[in-house]
Amino acid sequence: MNGSKNLIPRIVDAVVEAEDAKSPMLDPPLADVVDPNSLETLVEETTASDLEIHFMYRGHDVVVNESGRVQVS
Repeated sequence: MNGSKNLIPRIVDAVVEAEDAKSPMLDPPLADVVDPNSLETLVEETTASDLEIHFMYRGHDVVVNESGRVQVS
């Protein structure tokens, strides 16, 4: 298993931190932008050593790699 455990909460936390927000309640919800189950499945089941999934959320570029590492810029 790769780093997909708690992936969605880690993405939300990273966006909250990037925005210096007080609440983890973000609008729109992350599930309105990306399918959480599909994202977790991609990360968990990949055999690629260089997987990077990019998507935009709340004006931020979010990158998730094959190990489940989350970057927000």
